[in-house]
Amino acid sequence: MNPIPSFIELDRLIQQLRAQCLRQDAPPILESEWKRLKHCSQYLHDSCHATSLELGQISSALAGLLTLLDQSEIEHLDREQAYCLLEPFTRRLQQSYRQLQELS
Repeated sequence: MNPIPSFIELDRLIQQLRAQCLRQDAPPILESEWKRLKHCSQYLHDSCHATSLELGQISSALAGLLTLLDQSEIEHLDREQAYCLLEPFTRRLQQSYRQLQELS
């Protein structure tokens, strides 16, 4: 079993905590902790989804760039042209990396 729970497992755990909150003998703090956990789970899910979309776009763009570079008509690419092609990807990858770092 993976030590890091999936979002499905996390949702199941949140629902189990909610069921415990609804019991009459449950401590009142469970309700506030349940709300906080649910909010954190949604934030993580949204952040991972946004980062995944960003990385997917970068991956597709890089694949297109590789296809372009593989074309036989391009025989020479100077340093400045290569920089101009790759610099936007570098910035986007760095931004996605920072977003993932914030989650960990």
